[in-house]
Amino acid sequence: MNLPRLKGIIRERGKNYVQCSKAIGKSVASFNSKMNGKTNFSIVELEDLGNYLGMTDSEKVEVFLS
Repeated sequence: MNLPRLKGIIRERGKNYVQCSKAIGKSVASFNSKMNGKTNFSIVELEDLGNYLGMTDSEKVEVFLS
């Protein structure tokens, strides 16, 4: 998982952790823990987040599978 690239995409798309946490149905604290590598995202959460951010399939591969 390329967390620095995901953080960059969130910023590029003008989103923040509060908005992203709501999009995947998690608390801000839980989302923050996932973004800091303390806990893992589920596949469903990654799909929801990728869709919310409007990520292309190639961006999803670059971020989520590296």
